[in-house]
Amino acid sequence: MKTINLPNDFAILRRLAVATLCTVALVTGAGSLQAATLYIPNSSFESPGAPTVSPYAGPEIDSWQKSPQPGWYDPSQNNDTPWAYLMGAFYNVPFPGQFIDNCDGNQAAFLFALPEAGLFQDFSSIYGTNTAPNHAFNTKFNVGKSYNLTVGVLGGGGGMKPGVTLGLRLYYRDALSNRVTVASTSITNSIDLFPTNTHVVDFQLHVPAVKAGDAWAGQNIGIEFASTVGFELAGGYWDLDNVRLVEGIDIPNGSFESPAAPQVSPYAGPDMDFWQKTPQPVWYDPSQNNDTPWAYLMGTFYNVPFPGQFIDNCDGSQASFLFALPEAGLFQDYTSIYGTNTTPSHAFDAVYTVGKSYALTVGVVGGGGGMKPGATLQLSLYYRDANSNMVTVAATSITNSSAAFPTNTHLVDYEVQVPGVQTGSPWAGKNIGIQLLSTTGFELAGGYWDLDHVRLTETVAPVLSDLRLAQNQFTFTLLSEPGWRFDIEASTNFTASASAWTSIGTFTNTTGADSFTDTASNLEQRYYRARRL
Repeated sequence: MKTINLPNDFAILRRLAVATLCTVALVTGAGSLQAATLYIPNSSFESPGAPTVSPYAGPEIDSWQKSPQPGWYDPSQNNDTPWAYLMGAFYNVPFPGQFIDNCDGNQAAFLFALPEAGLFQDFSSIYGTNTAPNHAFNTKFNVGKSYNLTVGVLGGGGGMKPGVTLGLRLYYRDALSNRVTVASTSITNSIDLFPTNTHVVDFQLHVPAVKAGDAWAGQNIGIEFASTVGFELAGGYWDLDNVRLVEGIDIPNGSFESPAAPQVSPYAGPDMDFWQKTPQPVWYDPSQNNDTPWAYLMGTFYNVPFPGQFIDNCDGSQASFLFALPEAGLFQDYTSIYGTNTTPSHAFDAVYTVGKSYALTVGVVGGGGGMKPGATLQLSLYYRDANSNMVTVAATSITNSSAAFPTNTHLVDYEVQVPGVQTGSPWAGKNIGIQLLSTTGFELAGGYWDLDHVRLTETVAPVLSDLRLAQNQFTFTLLSEPGWRFDIEASTNFTASASAWTSIGTFTNTTGADSFTDTASNLEQRYYRARRL
């Protein structure tokens, strides 16, 4: 078996020769990288597919355990409705005024707004009529990783009252199998939050980087959705859909929340934890710039809730500002030094791992302070060489324009991608660095950028493994992030044009390591590739 590395593709090419059959499989990536999305069984509530109680809804819901019936609930006092019927799945009926326009798949879950009603899933949970756990959800809280739980929610169903609450939480089980909360958030029903009953709204829950001493380090992850309403507001139902759990690399102060209190004005200041500022260049003279120190051109601000100024998708309550002057910038790596410190904290210790791909995402607003069209900002990932020089691995440039930033109240996500790290890459095994740098020239200098919610994700670079021939049919295992979809294509000529490749089926890599078999047989020569959809 021969392995060939292909540049510009996070790909591996393998050749398997059996008698006169020569089979080559190619895995390439299409589109942008996604976060390290973890496998959650029945995350979109599509299984089972056919509700049994009505044409559109039923209590059956695979993989999710329901909260036990509480002592106060009496089915005979509730139209003989079993407790289990208060939680289930429904078909997204395509009727005007009822159809959820952003439903993931064809079904979603319902959860009645009664005290103690809930759904949860972990390594030991038991669903339906099963008597033992199937251990399908076996993801753990890994040291050094952060976690984001996202779920689409729709409130107000069935005459739900304002003020009704729903709790989202991530937990682990202790030695006695008690569910112990790691992080939680509460959602309160209101007209402002849910202005329509046809569009689910994403809510997110964050767990910072897991430390070795955390009680949940190495423990299995649990997910729970629980009605936390009191009896005085009980009634109605929630809709839930598209549960996503992302494992990321924690970036210290990635949302610029620390320190919490700006010190120069009531709303902004230069203090910024964990991020080092670029040194003052020789051309900058504070006395010629209103006695403004260079360090004051980079800092944090409080997202003031004033009309026309409030950033509606700010992560947390603060963001960063960066003046559009040449060489102004922020960076962070294992050896960076911030504030008045004289030694690095080594808090950001992520490294480029062979076989992994990386995506840096930053929320950006341009045009601040009269910034001119054409001003540029560069986002980059780098490593330090033996002389501690910052060497760029990948970068993207952002150009200010009214088209790119039509408003100053909404952050736009920009991404930098590093394809699968190979053994021979100079950055393999080196510490990751992040830089946010103004690259505008003097002729366009002026104004400022707003930056927020810096995210770094590590994903499995798609690869083929376990290639084999059985009964004259070729089978391989595709390794990738769980849930990624691929179009499997075949051709008799590896160098053929794109139009000469034929799709032989679409394939969802549900667990991250699923197999695909080409049902064609007696092939003399066949090339395969799996393109991500």
